[in-house]
Amino acid sequence: MNAVQSDLEYDTRRRLIEAASDIFIEQGYQATKIRDIVKHAKANLAAINYHFGGKEGLYNAVIQSTATLVFQEQSQSVAAHSTLTPEDQLKEYVRIFLKRLLDDTVQARWGKLIARETVEPTAAFDMIIEKFIMPAHGDLKNIVHAVLGQDVDEENVKRGAMSVIGQCLYYQIARRVIGHLDPDFHFTPATIDRLAEHITAFSLGGLRELAQKQNAL
Repeated sequence: MNAVQSDLEYDTRRRLIEAASDIFIEQGYQATKIRDIVKHAKANLAAINYHFGGKEGLYNAVIQSTATLVFQEQSQSVAAHSTLTPEDQLKEYVRIFLKRLLDDTVQARWGKLIARETVEPTAAFDMIIEKFIMPAHGDLKNIVHAVLGQDVDEENVKRGAMSVIGQCLYYQIARRVIGHLDPDFHFTPATIDRLAEHITAFSLGGLRELAQKQNAL
């Protein structure tokens, strides 16, 4: 294979993944038609089988490609902020998580894919959980554990981490409702940063209360 052919094949593969990502998010895996993807990507039908072996392989490639970009940023952030206090680490984690859910970037594309998987799980669901969700959740549990203290009960760590996630997810799941409840709130990068500060402060208050109750026992 010469360099020109290699570049053309790479470009075709990239266009198929980008087109498929948009359509899978909009329509879901089951409803997505291969012909719509190739039309949107300006590719031919045979290219799907050539590059991915079929629709399922293309969907897995979309998951892998998007997750690699998303979690590379998160892992770099975790490493870069490892010297911060647990409280500041929590704020950074929440900020990145909200960006993934709400910002109009590749981060948000991942959030929408996961939202689809939650409602309409595919064969990729277990792989997504094991390879991507569990390691990220493990990072959050470590932060929550550090906030609560070394002697904290594991149950409080689990519930604390899930409570943080629950607050963030509300702003994605109830986005349209929020538009009616608070018409002045707009999901801009600046408001997402302020929202991260609010959720962090609210979460720290709850976590500290849990720690005080356990220390009192």
